[in-house]
Amino acid sequence: MSILKSQLGKNLKELRVQFCQTSAASNGIREYVKANYSAIKQANPNLPILIREASGAEARVFARFEKGVENKIVLQNASSQDVEKALEQLVKSA
Repeated sequence: MSILKSQLGKNLKELRVQFCQTSAASNGIREYVKANYSAIKQANPNLPILIREASGAEARVFARFEKGVENKIVLQNASSQDVEKALEQLVKSA
């Protein structure tokens, strides 16, 4: 089971996911969100998870931690499996 589908630590304050709704470079992150958003949100009901689709947007995820610390990861042309691995590393990076 993915770390994201279990309860995440209290130091993670927000996840922001941004991608293009039509770009091939955002395909992996779109698939990942479609398949996993419900399970992640169900395991973490109080964690704000913001999904933003914008034409031409770069596929990326921002994680905001305690004290305003933010980390970003770019996921252009990543597969759904690559997205999951990258998100797990991002969440652990606090």
